[in-house]
Amino acid sequence: MSNKRRKYSTTEEICLTTQVDGKCPLCGSGLFYTKKSESFKAYELAHIYPLNPTPAEIEELKNESLLTPDVNHPDNLIPLCLACHGKFDKPRTVQEFRELARHKQSLIRRSQQQEIQKSYQIENDIQKVIQGLYTDSNTLNEPELEYDPKSLKDKFDNTLLLPSQQKIKHNVADYYQYIKTKFLEIENENPNSSVLIYSQVKTYYLKQKSLGLQQQDIFSNIVEWFYVKTKSQTVEASEIVTSFFIQNCEVFE
Repeated sequence: MSNKRRKYSTTEEICLTTQVDGKCPLCGSGLFYTKKSESFKAYELAHIYPLNPTPAEIEELKNESLLTPDVNHPDNLIPLCLACHGKFDKPRTVQEFRELARHKQSLIRRSQQQEIQKSYQIENDIQKVIQGLYTDSNTLNEPELEYDPKSLKDKFDNTLLLPSQQKIKHNVADYYQYIKTKFLEIENENPNSSVLIYSQVKTYYLKQKSLGLQQQDIFSNIVEWFYVKTKSQTVEASEIVTSFFIQNCEVFE
């Protein structure tokens, strides 16, 4: 018995096209075009695992894991431009299936992270730390402090990419003492506020860890959380503050 193609609502289609940022994930072309001041679809919703696989496709994909048992579920759908959809479907190969399935999994994880970001709050006082990185003239550690973040190497594992490790080490060496001092100032102004921030960061980290994420993903997610919640001018400032919490043991304890 063949599966019937579901009719997807406008809301579902908006969610799916937004998930891929309005671009075909295979070639990068736009999923809409404008003509006479009107927007038109230039995509089709592709089933990653086929809606009604042929015997050859069943054999080709027999050892592959499905993203969801329901092939009509949005987790098994991805918008593709018309040309890429045609190429993906005919003929469907296990390599292309794996590539698109991996991409969809990353999109699903990103959507889940965005929902987690919404539900985890952080005290507004941390914006004083972020803003100070742009406005204070003495943000960098003085050479005579001779701060050596050797303990960081014991916190990293091989899932954290080397460029990220180096970035964290440099951030800690340059900014740790300044941020520590800034939190002490905040604590004097508003007792227990810094303790609350530390606790919120720790809780958010533990949520990431409980999802089984690798250190690289956890680092990126915490940076993104700070960036979104504090409305930081640059991602770099969020990376600096995240590096502080790694050294301070709220992250990668």
